[in-house]
Amino acid sequence: MQIDLYTVKDELANKEQLEVFVANHKQGNFFQSPIFFDFIKKVRGYSPFQLVAREEGKVVGSLLGVFQSNGGNVKSWFSRRLIVWGGPLLAGTNETQDELALKALLRALKQAAGGKAIFTEFRNFFDMKAYQKTFATEGFEFRPHLNFLVRTEEEKTVRKRVSNSRLRQIKSSLKLGATVEDASCEREVRAFYDILENLYRAKVKKPLPGIELFVNFYKTPSICKFFIIKYKDEVVGGILCPIFKNKVIYEWYVCGKDGVIKGLHPSVLATWAPIEYGFRNGYEYFDFMGAGKPDERYGVREFKARFGGEEVGFGRFYMVMNRSLYHFGRMAMKVYQKIS
Repeated sequence: MQIDLYTVKDELANKEQLEVFVANHKQGNFFQSPIFFDFIKKVRGYSPFQLVAREEGKVVGSLLGVFQSNGGNVKSWFSRRLIVWGGPLLAGTNETQDELALKALLRALKQAAGGKAIFTEFRNFFDMKAYQKTFATEGFEFRPHLNFLVRTEEEKTVRKRVSNSRLRQIKSSLKLGATVEDASCEREVRAFYDILENLYRAKVKKPLPGIELFVNFYKTPSICKFFIIKYKDEVVGGILCPIFKNKVIYEWYVCGKDGVIKGLHPSVLATWAPIEYGFRNGYEYFDFMGAGKPDERYGVREFKARFGGEEVGFGRFYMVMNRSLYHFGRMAMKVYQKIS
């Protein structure tokens, strides 16, 4: 079996063949597509690589991973990580072949990550239980993690599943004059980012990409929906949603100035926007992209649960690549969260 590695310095060979493989795969998704590879390699702080498994010239597996870091100098060094969203993808036509392809892809990934990432995390978009043993054999630990998927068929069915409190909040926000619009200029993107940055600093306490990611998405409307919530011509919230094949719309980043004006719920309206867009444009579902660990209290999970999605527990696979740097980085992050 042949494994090909492509980095930001390379052009994907037989790109069309890989595009067809991902597009036709049952679990194909935006974050494993050549489109995402081409997009994210232009964003500072992100460095993707693509692994392709071929048998007799035919694609039988693929895996797209992204190296990430935040800040500069020391902070950048201790935040180095490798994230794989929704992968790997295996052909699924032959169980033995799938197993061999998976092992080869994981070993190639570990080799590529050596010295470049402190830890690696697979964020599963679908059930990978059949391959859990293989991941374990290759040194990856399975960690439970939840998510919600909202089916976006007909409007009546979708609304029926949403909680009454959420429907009231949507109605009251619109009645006050709040509007849902596509981002129309960089100024609106920057206003959205200011709100998001304040949220991450005050509550989320996790690394946030630079504004470049959001501006680049705004400039590439063919691969995303960027909804902005306005009230009296002021940006009060929004949501960034990558899209895939008119099939899936994802929540990647969302925020809102909540609790400022009675009856106005920007975060609720922002979350509702892609769901509504989904059932009005023939999408299959809206993916919340995570709802926390099942054994930990998580207010965001309760917020997401009221939009009528199906709770799933596909979990994550995790491997620490450098234990000394990993433990030091975790301690540094705890200090940062306390003082910020």
